[in-house]
Amino acid sequence: MTEFYQTGLGRKFYERDVPKIAESLATIAEQLARLNQNIEKLNENVAEPERAE
Repeated sequence: MTEFYQTGLGRKFYERDVPKIAESLATIAEQLARLNQNIEKLNENVAEPERAE
């Protein structure tokens, strides 16, 4: 019996789809990190509002 990775669909999956999934996950991780940074900045501003001098 032919293994999945040896079929045309299997090769496509491992050579094209898996790398795209990995890139997408990396992009999601970067965006989540940016979102968390922005939320932390907002929380700091709410906790310590700027004072007028």
